[in-house]
Amino acid sequence: MVMDLIILDYLTFAYKDHAVIGDEFEIIHDIVITQKSYFKINKNELNAKVGDYVYVKNDNAYFGIVENIEDEKTHLIISTVDFKEVFKIEVLVKNYNGNVATYLEEVIRKTYLQNSDLKQNLYYLSINVETSRTGSFIFDEDKVMTIYELLELANKMYGVYIRHEVVFNNGKFSGVMIRIVNVISGVKIKADKLILEDLVINDSSKESVNKAIYHPKASNLFFKDTVIYYLQTDGSITKDNNSSLRYQKVICKVETYSDNDYLDLDTKALSILSVDKTDHQISFTINKKNHSLEVLRNLEICDFVEFIYKGKRYDSLVTGIKYFNTFEVASITLGEFRLKLTEKIQILSKNVKSNISNITVNNTGYSDLDGGEF
Repeated sequence: MVMDLIILDYLTFAYKDHAVIGDEFEIIHDIVITQKSYFKINKNELNAKVGDYVYVKNDNAYFGIVENIEDEKTHLIISTVDFKEVFKIEVLVKNYNGNVATYLEEVIRKTYLQNSDLKQNLYYLSINVETSRTGSFIFDEDKVMTIYELLELANKMYGVYIRHEVVFNNGKFSGVMIRIVNVISGVKIKADKLILEDLVINDSSKESVNKAIYHPKASNLFFKDTVIYYLQTDGSITKDNNSSLRYQKVICKVETYSDNDYLDLDTKALSILSVDKTDHQISFTINKKNHSLEVLRNLEICDFVEFIYKGKRYDSLVTGIKYFNTFEVASITLGEFRLKLTEKIQILSKNVKSNISNITVNNTGYSDLDGGEF
């Protein structure tokens, strides 16, 4: 199958050039870390520069950003990152209660469509809100984070996330539509009963915090009690020190609180003590053309998956999809744990830079999703 790689200008979204993709390419979608895709093109010159967009015309259309162009004398290697990298721009976030999708739309619109700095506006972007999910965010005062991080939070907390589509008008490139959607169904995979090629399961060895202690700040005028919360083995949270469901090994985190924080301590504790359901990596390969189960062929990034293998259940989501030299075979990754040292370093760096706190993370499972059982 002949595939075209099309170059579009970042500022205007105008067509610049195109080339036929050669016999080598790798496309990686990953919501945990930044992954590079690459394309070999049998062309010595290409009207493209770092920062321009790349669109791959195919049933599994790919839309990314040029990160590097290597001249190999007989051909060019175009390295790209996913379009969502455009959202790695810092903004000031504020506490919010209401429709989560509306909040995301407001942040993106103010940053890229209604910015007082006209040079930052990307007028070819459009936003379509396709869900209504009530929720709340509680941030530290004067909290700065990237839109990308905010999108991650919305996905983990409320199943709200974004998809993007290249828009055409009379056959010409017109813009990019940002669709704000949410997961309304998931799939239960009983791996023992299926033949999943190249199945590998890795669990993180990290132990979760199961006790949170909040000491009053010395400056407090009204609230002066120390408040302690405990995570229980069933995932719930209690203040009962003698609960039979407490973890035997105590992993503790200590923080201080102000008078203004007191009423939000339950929310803070839920954030700290929520079990990280996706701290694992499950990978397998799917033949998208011949696999007997259509639901596996149609898995997409951010889809919820309840994965059961040898009696153990993983409440997870699709965090990575990779294609190598063909779109007929896809490597699927579930969970947020990563094995490679470079990937671990990137995750650690992301966590350190984010330093996100006071966030409520949804502590419920995905088993009520109705996408089917296989």
